[in-house]
Amino acid sequence: MSDSPKTPRPTYVIVLREAVIAQDIALTIADFDPCAGVIVAHSAEAAAVALFDVGQVAVAFVSEAPSRFVHTALAAEIARRGGRVVLMGEEAEDTGPSAKWGVLALPFDTETVIRFLG
Repeated sequence: MSDSPKTPRPTYVIVLREAVIAQDIALTIADFDPCAGVIVAHSAEAAAVALFDVGQVAVAFVSEAPSRFVHTALAAEIARRGGRVVLMGEEAEDTGPSAKWGVLALPFDTETVIRFLG
């Protein structure tokens, strides 16, 4: 375990294989909250590891089916840090939002992403 303190600033997490979409969301977050940390990962496993020194998660955008996401280490790490989850992808859109997650449908615009950030 590290002796370094957990980061005090809110951190946003983006888990997507599509780099262009991930970058679009990251730029929207930077415009919305220039002091926030942003973690971009290609897998839930990599994102969970990247959260090691993060104290608070604001919002996590994750491209994953709800039935698979709820059983991941990433889901537990986000919940432990008080973060909200926004799922993306066809299965997430078919399932719809719940008390545990929102759904960002593709295609999306900047205003839609900002609604999830606020």
